[in-house]
Parts: sequence; structure tokens; C-alpha cells
Amino acid sequence: MARRIKSRKSKHLGNRTFGGGNTKIRRGKGNRGGVGRAGYHKHRWLHTIKYEGTNKKAKGLHGFSNPTRKDFATVSLGQLSKRVGSFKQNTEGFYEIVLPRVKVLSGGEFQFKAIVKAERFSAKAKEKIEKSGGTTSTF
Repeated sequence: MARRIKSRKSKHLGNRTFGGGNTKIRRGKGNRGGVGRAGYHKHRWLHTIKYEGTNKKAKGLHGFSNPTRKDFATVSLGQLSKRVGSFKQNTEGFYEIVLPRVKVLSGGEFQFKAIVKAERFSAKAKEKIEKSGGTTSTF
């Protein structure tokens, strides 16, 4: 398909100034418009309103952020064993511990028969709960 707009580059080939007028005009640093953030409230105002508010690199935020990521609170088995009295017991003597949006970690001792229901478990935490005679299940 043919190009609709012809490049203007060919017009300037062989010309020393490439459309810049006199050679003295582009000689110094005065033709660049500034260094860094110069002119952000004057001649670079469109750049300011387009990128400054939402530009992640300017704020130090880089990369991909997963919109479906789940954040979990963490609870150790030691913390659970301190609060095990606040959970209710069923008829068989098991404590029923329900922890939504929580990951159970293995820190501390756990010596109670309990049915622990949580979002996630570490491998050692699962092992300790089942060793004490309890069960684990996930949501």
C-alpha cells in the first residue's frame, strides 16, 4: 500500500543544516528547550499534564502489579494456642478454628485437638496440627 504522507527527509539530504536555517542557530545549547524538567510549567506543559500525575517511573513504582493478587494475614500456631480458649468446642472435644483470608504458619507449639479451617497452611503447620490429633482444611 502506498504511503499517504511523504517523508520530508529527502528534501534536506545533502544540505548541511537540514532545515535549521543558518548554521549558527543550532550551534549552542539554547535551541534544546532545557535540561531535565525545565519548562514543565511553560513550553512542556502538555507533557506535565499527560504524564506527571500517572507516570509510575516518576514515583518509583515499576513493573507489573497483579490485579487478582490475594493478600493474606499470617497467624502462627503459637498465637493460635494462646487464643484457643476463645474458640468453641464441638461435642467430640475438638476446637473449631475458622480463619478466613489467613495463612497459618508453623511458629510455636500447638498441642490441642482442633479442626482448623484457613485459606492456606505452611507444610510444617499442617504437620504439627495433624500430629496433635487435629485436621486441616482450606476454603
